[in-house]
Amino acid sequence: MKLSQLLSALGTGCPQDPDITALACDSREVIPGALFVAMEGANADGRDYLPDALNRGAAAVVCRPPLPPGLPGAAVDNPRTALALLAAEFYEHPEKELTLIAVTGTKGKTTTAHMLRDILTAAGRRTGMIGTLGAYIGPEMLAGGLNTTPEPIALHRTLRAMADAGCTHVVMEVSSQAMKLKRVHGLTFAAGLFLNLTPDHIGGAEHASFDEYRACKAALFRQCAAAVGSADDPNWPVMAAQVPRDTPVLTFGFGEGTDVRALFAAPDPDRPLSTHLILEGAAPYAIPMPGRFNAADALAAIALSRALGLPDGAVRAGLARVSVPGRAQIVPVPAPYSVIIDYAHNGASFDAILSALREHRPNRVIAVFGAGGDRPKLRRRDMARSAVRWADCAVLTEDNPRSERAEDICGDIAAALGDFPHETILDRREAIFRALDLAGPGDVVALLGKGHEGYIEEKGVRRPFSETAVLMEYFDGR
Repeated sequence: MKLSQLLSALGTGCPQDPDITALACDSREVIPGALFVAMEGANADGRDYLPDALNRGAAAVVCRPPLPPGLPGAAVDNPRTALALLAAEFYEHPEKELTLIAVTGTKGKTTTAHMLRDILTAAGRRTGMIGTLGAYIGPEMLAGGLNTTPEPIALHRTLRAMADAGCTHVVMEVSSQAMKLKRVHGLTFAAGLFLNLTPDHIGGAEHASFDEYRACKAALFRQCAAAVGSADDPNWPVMAAQVPRDTPVLTFGFGEGTDVRALFAAPDPDRPLSTHLILEGAAPYAIPMPGRFNAADALAAIALSRALGLPDGAVRAGLARVSVPGRAQIVPVPAPYSVIIDYAHNGASFDAILSALREHRPNRVIAVFGAGGDRPKLRRRDMARSAVRWADCAVLTEDNPRSERAEDICGDIAAALGDFPHETILDRREAIFRALDLAGPGDVVALLGKGHEGYIEEKGVRRPFSETAVLMEYFDGR
């Protein structure tokens, strides 16, 4: 693509017009003929890497003023917004061929995105999904991802692949960081979905305050052709205030006065660890996941589906088969007990999943968990207290010890457990085996902390580890 065509997206030009072979915002990824966009990062200024980019063969640059003399490219006030516009132009605007759906909130984005993907698939739409667990076309992974919402180059490259593969819809998790860093600048979403907001991602290189965090979330709704939000969350009015005039708005919740109201959620009497969600004037929706928090995500997906005009039969079919890797994931096992894998790694998330399991009246809940190293030690105490409150016994083990010793982390948890029944087995594989050996009819074994992660991180090294693979090994050997 000619540089002149790319720069037209910025409303500018350049006397020189080389062919551009690629886009890059990291000088280490520059290939000969690339356009290098020098952005400001948390700890560095991309202008400092111009010499490296040019040495690697960059044909042009976009940067903050001034543009180095004689160098093809453009000087712009905001390289981040420029990168988003350039990426859309370079990949020939795949967003124009797709119906984009944005999901935002502190908790539940990944689960809700999976629910929407499955609902759209049941409605006959070929659907892509981009989020914490990676990029998918239908159930097949297209690429893993480091960010919930990728940087513009990776994002538009992924959207192009989805459009070329015949996708008509794409469900995206849109994070507050994505909004702050302009990763989705220039995109218009057919609908935006707000789930909830709690203090998180504040401090360091993320957000300076809760107000900034909330404002970044709210900014998404300026880019949405329809808005769907949780009236149960006190922050929804701040989101709604950003919705453009005459844009359709739909609310949902468990309280009165919402457009899509749930009356209650309760354990499904016919399916273990599953939930019935009861809406006004409708038959129960079956959700193969435990807990009110998962029912709340399903309610959000139902409301968004109604905003899009999707048939209720597809909504029911999609929800009935949803399974999210590492998020209240029920693993079928040939045993008279149940096994669930969940990403819970702090006290609040422990309370959510363990209390949900207790609602199903299991014989016992056996919790297998550790805690992440180099993280606040209060988490260890809070997780221990939750286990004491909701579980019957625990097997303590490694999680991601990072620079700490797993035995020290487990020691902190054990001290907080006191005389609560527990044992410590540092090797996570052996700990899972031990919990399964302990399990009897009607029990639930809850593997907590790792969730979807396929590794254990220790002293800067990530060694492969899969809890589903460990479960397969255990039952294949019996």
